Amino acid sequence: MFMKIIEIKVLRGPNYWSIRRTKLIQMKLDLEEMEQRPSNTIPGFADRLQQLLPSLYEHRCSIGAPGGFFQRVNEGTWMGHVIEHVALELQTLAGMDCGFGRTRTAGTEGVYFVVFSYMEEDAGIYAAEAAVRIVRTLIDAQPCNLEEDIQQLREIREDTRLGPSTGCIVEEADMEYTRKGYGPRSQVPLQILLWILPVIKKKQNYYWKPLKYPCQKVPWCAMKKG
Repeated sequence: MFMKIIEIKVLRGPNYWSIRRTKLIQMKLDLEEMEQRPSNTIPGFADRLQQLLPSLYEHRCSIGAPGGFFQRVNEGTWMGHVIEHVALELQTLAGMDCGFGRTRTAGTEGVYFVVFSYMEEDAGIYAAEAAVRIVRTLIDAQPCNLEEDIQQLREIREDTRLGPSTGCIVEEADMEYTRKGYGPRSQVPLQILLWILPVIKKKQNYYWKPLKYPCQKVPWCAMKKG
């Protein structure tokens, strides 16, 4: 087996890679022997990738036009970059449209940070691991059951995502904390928000108000209109 995942981190809130994109997976990946084998040196790799994931044609990459990523693969790019795009597309095919990614050296030869956006944390982690596995099979020209991975991601999405109302509340809490300089909402127990939510559902004449101090355990309270 080649290419080793050193670690996977889930980033929440403003981070080194982006202030605006607050939900990112950061995978530290050792390409090992593949550091010396860019995509254009592997016979048939580009064709196999395009056949397995033709929807990657929509990835513009640095070229800035549809087909840009495939052009990069044909010209020669490193496997960390390929894995980044595969991880994004797996999530998109499972109904989680994710479009931000970066692959940068980690300062050691052959070791890279592969960074990409996610909608659901567990799905992002699964996509990272699956993308590495899928690219390995493409390098070795082995069969790959892509639909199985996509179905698994769909199930993770359904099992972990919040409903529309709760999701909006949590997202607003994230933004409010960030705007006020308190950092990401990872400090705030999600259970508290879920516990308060039924009160708001039953009493529509209430609205959310952020509390003044970030040290308070409950970041939001229900305030009566009028």
